[in-house]
Amino acid sequence: MRFEPELAMAEDDARRVALLDWAESHDVGALWSADDARWATQQARAEGAGDFRLARARHAARRLGERDDRLSELLARRLWSASWAWAALAVGLALGLGLDRLGGQQLNLLALPLWGVLGLQLVAYVVLLALAFTRPRHPAKEGLALRLWKRRLTPGTRGRAGQALAHWLQLSAPLQAARAALLWHLGLLGLNLGLIAGLYLRALGLEILIGWESTYLDAAQVQRLADVLLAPAAWLTGLAVPDVGPLRHGALQGAKALAADWLHLLAATVALVALPRLLLVLGAGLRSGRLARALPLPVGSGPSDLRLLVVDPQRRLAGSLLGEAGERLSSPEGDRLLVTLADTAPQTAPAPWPARALALLGASPAPTPVFDVCVAADSLPAATPGWPAQRRQLRALGPLWPPARQPAWQRLLEAWEAPLREREAQAQQLMAQALADLCLQPVHLPAGTEPHAQLQKAVAQQLQLLAEKLQQLYGHDAATGTAPSSGDRWPHQVVLPRPVVRNSVLGGAIAGAATGLGADLAAGGLTLGAGALIGAVAGGVAGSGLTDWLNRRQGRRTASLHIELADAAPLLAGEVLGIWLAQLGLRLPSAQVQAALGASDWVAALRGDAADVQLRLRQRLAQACDALLRDADVAAST
Repeated sequence: MRFEPELAMAEDDARRVALLDWAESHDVGALWSADDARWATQQARAEGAGDFRLARARHAARRLGERDDRLSELLARRLWSASWAWAALAVGLALGLGLDRLGGQQLNLLALPLWGVLGLQLVAYVVLLALAFTRPRHPAKEGLALRLWKRRLTPGTRGRAGQALAHWLQLSAPLQAARAALLWHLGLLGLNLGLIAGLYLRALGLEILIGWESTYLDAAQVQRLADVLLAPAAWLTGLAVPDVGPLRHGALQGAKALAADWLHLLAATVALVALPRLLLVLGAGLRSGRLARALPLPVGSGPSDLRLLVVDPQRRLAGSLLGEAGERLSSPEGDRLLVTLADTAPQTAPAPWPARALALLGASPAPTPVFDVCVAADSLPAATPGWPAQRRQLRALGPLWPPARQPAWQRLLEAWEAPLREREAQAQQLMAQALADLCLQPVHLPAGTEPHAQLQKAVAQQLQLLAEKLQQLYGHDAATGTAPSSGDRWPHQVVLPRPVVRNSVLGGAIAGAATGLGADLAAGGLTLGAGALIGAVAGGVAGSGLTDWLNRRQGRRTASLHIELADAAPLLAGEVLGIWLAQLGLRLPSAQVQAALGASDWVAALRGDAADVQLRLRQRLAQACDALLRDADVAAST
């Protein structure tokens, strides 16, 4: 399906785009390959400024010209010159001067060649006017003038260059038709000017006589005919139509009177007939100039462009991916999704007759674009914040594309979803890290603080930190607001450090008693308790050191809060997912979130090496995220 793109371009740029379209829509062998198409796309994307299609065509034209000199020469060749317009005018003028001599010095009022020329032009005007009241002209239809124009441009061009030129002429048919029409109307305008000039130039050096003769008409009938035909000229010049009675002559007698007044009336009649031709010349000139500066080409920038018309009078999709006009998606292969917004669906009824009449003068607007898909905004999923809603809208478009457009659509959808999948993997890694910190990292409990409040404060800080990281990751795609935490529901236990003093005293007493008893037994009671004293000191030091070592090893140097994994891990996972859902703009009931989490064994995932814990948590969170997105899609479709 062909269509008119929104962007119009200058003729030189349009020729490059048409050359690339020819190379990508025809079998050109090694001249242009899929690797070349990707290279041109990458080069155009790297520029990052201007129109992607023009930049891509510019790079492609350079490479094609390097591989085939004839294509480079074709791009450098001028296909239009203003001198051709002057030449057409001059040829018409010469024909008019020569045609006027066919009447000789003695003019027969009823058999002037001038009447035939003027009559044919009037018939042509009637035909053009009749066409204006019928269906509008399609810009790609070729008339006789356009076919002749193409033959003028294509001689001497063979091979690939000839095929590329024919492709350009076909795509630029509106421009070529306007130029062919301009030359045609200029030639006929010159013909009329030549007729007027011939009437007066011949009368300057010759005596022009006029009369009439007829087998069937009498003087009264000829007078009425002359009054009708020359009435506009008489009104314009202020001259009365002379009496034709004295001008009648026999077959062998010749004209009767000088033709001075008649020449004025005839010249004025030709001028009046030439006036619409002048308007047609101006219209064709304006149209050809406008198209040369801004020519809409029915081609894409790559293998295919997809044209989507979204009828959204209430701006229901405002702010979403499909709620803005222009290029919305692109693929590395050069495919593009072009969105056009409209308040009403395009009308298929014929254009009103004034528009069709103006089309003859080149003043009509561009043809109504043809779209691959036309969809109403109210038939698409709601435009809620976040990329899940955008994904639902794009997936809803999938079945609507014609079969020939499905491959391009799949490439566009894959190009859009690939970075999203990578970003979601990063988000899941951040959530896994936050969940591991929440579940496994003890919360310091200062003396005199309330455990529930301290735990809620610590978890709120972790969730806020996660929200900030996700906000930074999603950027403008993130929604505002975070999920509230409920720290008072999380089962936990308070872990106090082992008492160093008590263990030192107890260890010293036991060690002292044991040491003193051993010394007394060994010395036969002669130590008098010194052994017990020494043992007590050594036991106290050893007990203190051992207690401190155990506290450090077990993280019990200060009072802390530890999460009960079996009961609190699913709840904390729900809080983490709530932060993620809030960033996406999804609002799902907490029961639905917990249902998505219930199928996973979070306690088993949180045990083991730290790297393994991160991997297992990430896998379980990925499963939960997919389940929640499916639930959100189902809820949005009901």
